[in-house]
Amino acid sequence: MSDHSRPPTAAKDGAASDRWAQSAALVDGLDPAFAGPLFDPRDERLAGVFMRGSRQVRLDLTALPEVMRREVGWWLATCTRTGERQIHASEWNRWATTAAAVIARQRHVTSFADLPLTEWMVAWARAFHADRDRMPAPGHRLRAEHALRGMLERLLRQYSSEIDWWRHDIWSLRLDPRIPRREHEPRANTAVRWADITPAWLREGTKFYLRLQMESGQLTWSTVMQHRVNTARFAAFVTERGIDHPALAAGSEQSLRSLALEFGTFLHHWRREHSGRRKVGGSLQARTINKNLQTIDLFYRVMADCRAEAAEALDDARWLELTDSHARMFRPADRPRQRELREADERNYINDTDLSSMLTHIEILGLPAEQTRALVRNACQVELAGFGQPAVMRAWLIQALTGRRASEVLLMDFEPLSDIPGLDTAAVPEGGMVARLRYQQTKIDGAPNTILVGRDVVEIVREQQAWVREHWNLGPADVVRYLFPKTTGNRHGTKSWETSNYNRVLKQFSHHLDLRDSRGELLLYSRSHRLRHTKATTLINAGAPIHVVQRYLGHLSPEMTMRYAATLASTAEREFLALAKIGRDGREIGMDRRDMLDLVQLDRRTDRILPNGYCLLPPTRSCDKGNACHGCDHFATDRTFLPDIQRQLAETQALVASRQARHAERYGEPMSAANVWLEQRDAEIRSMQLEITALEAHPADSTAVVRGAGVLGRTGYQNTANTPDHKGT
Repeated sequence: MSDHSRPPTAAKDGAASDRWAQSAALVDGLDPAFAGPLFDPRDERLAGVFMRGSRQVRLDLTALPEVMRREVGWWLATCTRTGERQIHASEWNRWATTAAAVIARQRHVTSFADLPLTEWMVAWARAFHADRDRMPAPGHRLRAEHALRGMLERLLRQYSSEIDWWRHDIWSLRLDPRIPRREHEPRANTAVRWADITPAWLREGTKFYLRLQMESGQLTWSTVMQHRVNTARFAAFVTERGIDHPALAAGSEQSLRSLALEFGTFLHHWRREHSGRRKVGGSLQARTINKNLQTIDLFYRVMADCRAEAAEALDDARWLELTDSHARMFRPADRPRQRELREADERNYINDTDLSSMLTHIEILGLPAEQTRALVRNACQVELAGFGQPAVMRAWLIQALTGRRASEVLLMDFEPLSDIPGLDTAAVPEGGMVARLRYQQTKIDGAPNTILVGRDVVEIVREQQAWVREHWNLGPADVVRYLFPKTTGNRHGTKSWETSNYNRVLKQFSHHLDLRDSRGELLLYSRSHRLRHTKATTLINAGAPIHVVQRYLGHLSPEMTMRYAATLASTAEREFLALAKIGRDGREIGMDRRDMLDLVQLDRRTDRILPNGYCLLPPTRSCDKGNACHGCDHFATDRTFLPDIQRQLAETQALVASRQARHAERYGEPMSAANVWLEQRDAEIRSMQLEITALEAHPADSTAVVRGAGVLGRTGYQNTANTPDHKGT
């Protein structure tokens, strides 16, 4: 493979004599305050650049050559312009001392870009030990590395600006404006590092492939990290197999198919054999395996189609050996079926009790650390300190109230509210919609990006706006870009919270609160996407039409919305199966409850749903008894219909009394007990009385088996309600 398969670094290509001109270009046009060599933190022009704890210490670069002075001055100006980070003067004074010592030993070093970060850190540790006669603590070393890394990565990118953006081993929107991006990127602050992906042909080929996909709009920045993770797994696979050729296997198409199947097996054992920091003994989820296979499949499809362009761009003729067989080596049958992946998961739904508990205690997330709140834990009252994250608290509340994704909330504009045309908000009743909320729709292109919200959401937005104005010292008319700006390295408010940091804070808070559900499991606020499932299920359960829920959730088609309906269906099924079904004589129906559910499912047999129970007549048969349900062996009911049966019993008894009185008045004698009409009504009354007695014998929330009236008093009775031979009534 050619040496050009990896991009040359600036230190290798640029001669030392060129550093003078390169560094001069860096500082051309900068404010004289950044010329150095002395930088006073009290200078107003440097306001905000230096950390508060180091503003009494001057940054002294007099021991450094002019090139390095320019580089540090340019770095200070960059930090001022972007608001990304603040400089610790004492930390950089130590780096100035370290750099001067390195130059004294290595005369060829004239720039910070002339050595990699690892060699700079070795020199820094040596200087620290010589000064203090001890090795630095891990935390101190990490701060020093962080201070230099920020400048060095940006400096190297600046010195090698002639290199195509995709050839670099570090991809960062912050470092390179040439990388394709959307206006609002949920992972805009995430850097993607490629250096540890081996073999080199796979690393460089993946970078070339992603460049094609991103520049054509097929992929977005938010998906690059997942592609990097999936590529790392494939890299481990080819390394383990000793494969060092883009074509993977020489020979027939069958050889490639065998290799593709082996990779699927490899993924099924990934965590067990390649656990890393993951929990040993687990395995990748079916959805993850599916995505990984899709990633490598698409990679080889594109590379096989663009093999000539890849060979030229990567200066590696081996890519020309790819054939159409490489585009066919993965097949849909190799991946988990979509039906298996889309089964409803009730763990995504938060029941009313747990959600109410989470909302009750969410205030602790926003309380300052010096304040406490009382809560009951393990039957004991304890005082819990506040978590000091009011912005995270408000973002979570908006998710709970609206069902938006975390990224949609965190990327909302500073002013996301607008009036509803023609609406008199003063006349809107409690709980009504009073404004339109605009969010960033970053997942589905062309999907809706506004919803109607009530006063509760409006108040939360206004509170967050006031907090941001206070935190960033904004005037009444001033705004920042986002309603939830990142609180560190973001002096200008141009960056939003990222979901990874947001979820990290919520997870820490969940363990801090230690709130448990009815099963004793930890209620994780960080699983905030469950709020979306819960909101959708609540809307469907309340009877909202699917097309309305689809519009509210921002879906382009009802297919995705119906996944939430599936969650509702599974919940309803569980509740149905938990209730004992009582027949006309008060005994439990012996039919298997799932078979019973199949007979009366709302989406299949709506004619089997009765006002006071269920009709268990097989779907192939029709009823010829009119409304004489209580006297029918195919009738079943449960406690949810108890009020209806009680009301029907009272109405039937009143009807019998009225008819008996009219009969006596008309014929001068009471109605005979053998009267055909009265016999039917008396039979219905006896059935309803037996049903009511059986249903009332258990509490309203009981899910235990219910036995009918008179059953317990019968001698020799055996509970055969759930045995195969039981025939019901």
